[in-house]
Amino acid sequence: MKTKDVTAIPDILTTLPLRAKQRLVNEAWQYREALDKAINTVLSPTIGRSGKQFIVEDEVIPLYGVGATPQEALEDYCSVVVEYYESLEEDENELGPSLRAQLEVLRRVFAFVNDTQVN
Repeated sequence: MKTKDVTAIPDILTTLPLRAKQRLVNEAWQYREALDKAINTVLSPTIGRSGKQFIVEDEVIPLYGVGATPQEALEDYCSVVVEYYESLEEDENELGPSLRAQLEVLRRVFAFVNDTQVN
C-alpha cells in the first residue's frame, strides 16, 4: 500500500473524474469554512497592523498569523492553529497543565468543526 503523501494531492486531483474532483474541492471548502467559523467562535481572533504587515492573534492561546493583507494573515493564523493543535495532540502525555488547557481549548475548536460538518 502506498503511503499517503499530502504533496501528491494536486497530482491525484488531476487524475480524478470531474464530479469526484468537484466533490472533494467542495468538501475541502466546507471544512475550511467550518474551521474559520470554529476559530472565530472559540478563539475570537483580532486583526491588527504592525507596519506593513497585518497580524491576527487571540487572547486564548499564544498564536498569531501574519500577512500582507488581512486575509493572508487569517490564513496564516488558521494554519498555525492547526499545526499547534496537531503538535499538542502528538505530545499530549508530556504536556504540563497550561499546555493541557490550551489543548482542551483547541479540542473545542475541532469538535465545533466536526459538529458543523455533520449538520
